[in-house]
Amino acid sequence: MDDRVLAIIVGVPLGLLNAVVSVYMAYKTGFADGILFLLLFVSFFVFLLAGGAKPRALVYVLAVMISSTVAVVAYTDGMGAIIISKEPFTLPYLALMALLGLSGIIGMLMSTYFQGYFLRSGFPWPGARVSSSIVGLLTAEKRDLGFRVSALRMGTAGVLAGAVAFLKGLGAVPETIGTTVAGVGLSPMMVGIGMLIGFRACLQIALGALASLAVLVFLEGTSTDYMAHMRSPWVFSTAVSMMVTTAAITLYVVLRPVLREQWERLRKPAVAAPQVAQDGGTGDRWRPGARDLLLLALIVVAAAMMQAFVGIPAWIFLVCVPIAVLFQVIETRGRAEMSMGVGISSFVVILLIGLAFDDIVPLLILEGFVVAMVMGFSMALTASATAEYSKVGLKGLIPAMAVGSIASGIACIPIIRFLDGLYGIGTDALPAPYSVMWLEMASSA
Repeated sequence: MDDRVLAIIVGVPLGLLNAVVSVYMAYKTGFADGILFLLLFVSFFVFLLAGGAKPRALVYVLAVMISSTVAVVAYTDGMGAIIISKEPFTLPYLALMALLGLSGIIGMLMSTYFQGYFLRSGFPWPGARVSSSIVGLLTAEKRDLGFRVSALRMGTAGVLAGAVAFLKGLGAVPETIGTTVAGVGLSPMMVGIGMLIGFRACLQIALGALASLAVLVFLEGTSTDYMAHMRSPWVFSTAVSMMVTTAAITLYVVLRPVLREQWERLRKPAVAAPQVAQDGGTGDRWRPGARDLLLLALIVVAAAMMQAFVGIPAWIFLVCVPIAVLFQVIETRGRAEMSMGVGISSFVVILLIGLAFDDIVPLLILEGFVVAMVMGFSMALTASATAEYSKVGLKGLIPAMAVGSIASGIACIPIIRFLDGLYGIGTDALPAPYSVMWLEMASSA
């Protein structure tokens, strides 16, 4: 069996397991932390039993696991908000399932137009480097002393982290143990990211944190709670405007060569026309390819389904598509530079589009669709960067991730309903802080 096919067979169920953990953590803490690397180790042993683990197989498993989580995580907060609101939800399950799968696939297809920029512009891609290092560690031909030391260190770290988490679960140690010291987070993950992204990027992050702290202390007073601070126009609006401006500049840099080339062709139609006529119509003229037509068709289908089943006018959905491109660039730059998602798309979609709706349900479904497109775009480029660092070809990577996106769409609502039935979303067991925030913002809009 081809290792890519086996990677899909292994990656989809492991990805859905990661989705369950991610959704639970999102509703419990507000942070959608999964167990991807643990499951990558599991897939490694599966491939060993099947005859051997190669870098391509593990990279594909990682990519499929990521894509099998995308739609579930993207719709976690919005669906949680709908459940908490007790609003009637009449959207047919099959239609919602199709929309969930489409959202991630559209984002993944969009990412292929930006591979040249994000994979060739010298971004550090710390998360992709870490993933590639683990893949290289697991698939190394020679099990030398360095391999054994690394395996021992990673195993010890996993055991200790699991022990701390277990003790926290029993209430035997405070929740802050291992995460904060005198109010300052000292995470091993952040230390590792800092070593990868370098001094300048770390300094920029630190200066941003100090600026936010200065606003909190000198303009708002230290008694202001975290949520009030984040909603402050000094922090939120300034941060959003800076990120949007950065994304717009990035889009200009990415699109400038294409726009210049098209402009030159428009300026010289007389020169291009004879050439086109002589070579039988192929010439210099751009023609849409299969990828372009497929992406256009999926967007049109999604717009029609949004209008038919959700009640969102097609023109509003189509307006959200270029807005999503802006957020895709913002999100991907965050992951390419710091291995962190920025996550402002939900805010802006709700604020910009919310005035068009009297009902929060279609608004939150649209918000989830945009977020899933953004995450599909970003995760596809992250997987591509991991493949390149692992010296694995990109051919077939996006189709494999599309399978994961379809699986994610099918399993999204059952996973959320399962956790709601087990614990109750919005209860003390699963407080769902971001779902509460989305509900408040959607209601205000």
